[in-house]
Amino acid sequence: MTTSGASLSGRRALLALALAARPAWAQSADTATLLLPGPETGPLALFGARAAAGLARNMPQAVALRLETLGGPDGVTAANRFATSDTAGRALLMLPGAAVHARMVGDARVQFEPTGWLPLLAMLQPAWIAGRGALPPTGGRSVWRVAISGTAHAEAAALLALDLMGIPAAPVMVGVLPGAAEAAIRADQADVLMLLGPDLPARANSLDLQPWQIFEPASARNQDQATLALACLAAVTSLRLQGLLVLPALTGSDQAASWRLAATRFVEDEQRDSHQGLLGPIPASDLMPTLFPAPDAILAWREWAQRRLGTRAG
Repeated sequence: MTTSGASLSGRRALLALALAARPAWAQSADTATLLLPGPETGPLALFGARAAAGLARNMPQAVALRLETLGGPDGVTAANRFATSDTAGRALLMLPGAAVHARMVGDARVQFEPTGWLPLLAMLQPAWIAGRGALPPTGGRSVWRVAISGTAHAEAAALLALDLMGIPAAPVMVGVLPGAAEAAIRADQADVLMLLGPDLPARANSLDLQPWQIFEPASARNQDQATLALACLAAVTSLRLQGLLVLPALTGSDQAASWRLAATRFVEDEQRDSHQGLLGPIPASDLMPTLFPAPDAILAWREWAQRRLGTRAG
């Protein structure tokens, strides 16, 4: 999902793919709208355009997908609009993990309720909690400094994970600039961080860190986990989630089946090109209880964050 080196014209051409996938549809195609978080040249919008083209190409009937970018990259604005759409089966949403976590922390902007949404595909990136040396024993005397972008950021899950393991730890706020956590490690201002994305072994090695906990390729939810552990896994999974493509809850069964078939074929095509982090309809559906845990897990996260980080919902 990288965009480095791509020209603006190239990005716009990619965004046009979805509309150009079946030119012969111009007079006879059904239409649908894919809502995407902005900006229109951002990585998720670009992937959304490619996914839209693939879905349109694989639908059993002609469907013209219109792309609409809304709001910022956290996806809250797009999700709010989607939640108020009354065009079941003719509206889709690409939801980033930041919007999922915004709901869990009680962000006042969030007005969407994902109950009943029908996942078509999900894109996950690997994640490691990495620290200096080997994973320390429970109840040690050293306090490990955990680099976190901000008190409301899902990276706080690294701190919660250490709490759950009984490893003494303290948060270090490093800011939201790209590479801030790595810079804190190099400056010996932090000992532990959450690493995301490709090449994690090489990146950890460059920082002289070792994996303390690994979340890949698609960590399964354990129904027997304690409530706070489920909250931690929800936060980590939201960090890993680059995009979740969903249909509205009231989509008809025939329409949903067509979209799911198209999504399955698109994912198979992408996986042949070594896109291993892309999940089809069934595994994407399996993610939903983890991404959107029960209210008691959400409350457990908020109470822990207030106690450890001083944050309040809203």
